[in-house]
Amino acid sequence: MPHDRDCYLPNPLAALCRAYGCDLAVPSVTGIGDILMYTPLVREVAMRLGRPVELLTGPIRPIDGVGTVQGEEAYPIWRANPFVGTIVDLETCPPDVSRQIHAAHEKHCHFGHVIENICAEYGIVPQAIRPDLYLTETECRAALALLADLPRPILCIHPHGTSSPGPAHPWHTDEWRALIAGLPAGMTVLEVGMSGREEKDLPTRRFRTTLREMMALVWASDLVVGFDSSVAHVATAFSKPTLVLWEPVQKAQIDLVEQPGLGAAAITRWGYSQNRNLVLLNDIHHDIRRLVAEWIATRLRAGRFP
Repeated sequence: MPHDRDCYLPNPLAALCRAYGCDLAVPSVTGIGDILMYTPLVREVAMRLGRPVELLTGPIRPIDGVGTVQGEEAYPIWRANPFVGTIVDLETCPPDVSRQIHAAHEKHCHFGHVIENICAEYGIVPQAIRPDLYLTETECRAALALLADLPRPILCIHPHGTSSPGPAHPWHTDEWRALIAGLPAGMTVLEVGMSGREEKDLPTRRFRTTLREMMALVWASDLVVGFDSSVAHVATAFSKPTLVLWEPVQKAQIDLVEQPGLGAAAITRWGYSQNRNLVLLNDIHHDIRRLVAEWIATRLRAGRFP
């Protein structure tokens, strides 16, 4: 009898994983958001096997350097993850191994969310469409302590990202300034981003952080607003009330490199229905800013700050 899983595409990296005694292979030389898309697969495979998975991957090497600082730990996305056992370092393998893994990452069959596309090759339907991230108790306490003197509620913003608008776009800087100026008195606006590279001189509070420390600050915030970026994925992993701004032209241009024709489906492939998603199109009368402000006010009334 055919098995239900026979309808799924074969996993192109199965033989490679067996050769190195691993269960899964995950790219490391790509965007941070891309790597986060593999975290649900790790969870689901570990639960299927009934043990932590043996992972073939390398130290994080984002293609654009976003989110990393000098001295960044090797595996910030996998640290404290109970579903990860031993990590076999790709840098100890022949260079062609990493190239094979990266090539397979760019060739998934794209029929749904990227998380679903990745899991399908293993015959898995993910129980939840969101990334998996785990912080230690020490990291959580340190983030809360760092923000302890700032007035609540704390709105965490990330007005940056690879697919964010360029300098000529109103949402590059001007609309952020106007949004912040119109927020209720007493709120704290916490900005996260790559120190020295992601700078817009906005009236916000900022701290120089590692990737793990940034994740903890997002976790310790009350609301998150930002462009489609790794920070949006982090906020979703922690189930934070999150609003994501999408710049469709820039996103489509990025997809032209490896996945031409898929730019129009960016929100379906990379977004999350549990978040509020707004597309930056025809924003003639500052409607997007008004919608963001209304969303913030509504979430605060419905949450712990009535």
